[in-house]
Amino acid sequence: MIPRVPGLWQMLACAAILAASSAATAADAPAEESFIGRPIYSEPTTGLQMPPTCVIEPSWRAHTSGDFELWIVVCGQTAHAWMVRRQVVEMLGAGLARLRFQVVDERVYPGESAGESLSVQCTGRGKDMDGYLVVGAKWRQDGKELRLASALTVLHADPVKQVLVNVDAGQVDCVRFPQREATMRQLQQAPR
Repeated sequence: MIPRVPGLWQMLACAAILAASSAATAADAPAEESFIGRPIYSEPTTGLQMPPTCVIEPSWRAHTSGDFELWIVVCGQTAHAWMVRRQVVEMLGAGLARLRFQVVDERVYPGESAGESLSVQCTGRGKDMDGYLVVGAKWRQDGKELRLASALTVLHADPVKQVLVNVDAGQVDCVRFPQREATMRQLQQAPR
């Protein structure tokens, strides 16, 4: 027989209600939004029309083979790696065009910092020279440059499969130029 303790049953009932409420709240919480398949347009006068709460800096974009690019995008507080397909929608004049980018593969990295520990400033050492992404990057100073010291994961944009695939870290050479990145950031933030 369980001894009768004043208020014990009320405390157990409250604990059960709180546990059920927490479980319901966690189940109702929205999952991280996926952007796969979403088109993003670029206009010559206004630039990229990014989804709400998403930002991208110039140094977080890299061209790959063919009509693909790698982007590092911060949506809310979370870093995303996107492989996007670039398509010309309309030519407006010499060197001016409306573009559409469609997200074909996406990876979400909540613990990474865009441009720092998550970077596209890499080239390949083999036949595929472009389209590399490093995750969990650590950098070492080399004069005015930062060179990759280590990375948790290295991904390559595969244009045939249209996905990011894991590759060996020995296949890439990554260099960041902090002064150039700061200049590009200032140019992007300057009023037009």
